[in-house]
Amino acid sequence: MPLTPDQQDLVDKHLADPEAISAVILGLCWSDSKLADAAKIELNESETLEGAVKRQKLGWNPAWLINAGYTAYDSAGLRLDGASHTSGPIAWAPEVRTFRLDDKVKDAERGHGYRRRTSAELAVLSLWTHVVSTRGITLNRPLELHPITRGALFRDLLIYFLRNSLPSGWQVRHEVPLTHIRGLHMRRDVGGRKSDILIIDDGGRLVAALSSKWSWRSDRGTEAAQMVPLTRYRPDVPYALATAEFPRAEKVTRESIEDRTYHLCPGWVGSWMAVNELPAGVSPLERWPSLEALRQEGTSRARTSALKGLDTLVDDLRNSGDIL
Repeated sequence: MPLTPDQQDLVDKHLADPEAISAVILGLCWSDSKLADAAKIELNESETLEGAVKRQKLGWNPAWLINAGYTAYDSAGLRLDGASHTSGPIAWAPEVRTFRLDDKVKDAERGHGYRRRTSAELAVLSLWTHVVSTRGITLNRPLELHPITRGALFRDLLIYFLRNSLPSGWQVRHEVPLTHIRGLHMRRDVGGRKSDILIIDDGGRLVAALSSKWSWRSDRGTEAAQMVPLTRYRPDVPYALATAEFPRAEKVTRESIEDRTYHLCPGWVGSWMAVNELPAGVSPLERWPSLEALRQEGTSRARTSALKGLDTLVDDLRNSGDIL
């Protein structure tokens, strides 16, 4: 299904802003978590948010949501600027809808697994919301997307982003039969397979083959079947991967069969990793007192883990034009 004019417009407006592109694509491919109620912290009467976090040994800092533009209310419906006026769960405005990021921790999980998953989901939501609000991005997050639909939408958004980011005359083509690629066109063992995405420069040179995977949980056998003939008969063509995988992001970067890996939102993955790994006895209030502190931690972690963004993918493809 082709992108709608509104979806295209969102990409066009933010081509030069990597974080905004991350926010747009992640928001359009939204996957709701069933554990968003973790944000409804139970307060005692006359208790502050900070006090409740310490008492309950939570793994996330409510200041992240507040820094992102959310407002907390106590169970009496009064804005929570200090101590709660009554006991009970707090509410947030706007409504908190977290991303489903970690398939390794089930919805029914409790204990430390629940703490890790919900805290990391709230961290990424805060980072995403901050970018959306500061850039003035308006988009409708889907209520439910089938995994296949989400993967196809991610691919189509990626293709549109690349087409509009690369030099004039370049082509970004999808599902090209491998037999249409020079060097593979008369090979008996290529069969009817198709490429995912091919990038061709303005001189007709095949610059790279790119695989788009929303997550790394999808069938890797199909991917390998595409790569075998390409790497055998066209070893001069680099094969890259673009993904939005969270829990396996570091592993993908280290162990992926592709030559290079690029991530939709490397800094947010870095923050997700940091919060996910916070020891049970360590307070997030001290480790990351603000959303900016969390963002800086994520950027540093992404750099250490060699996670590259889609802006780097564009730069690498552009620079290939200078390679003889």
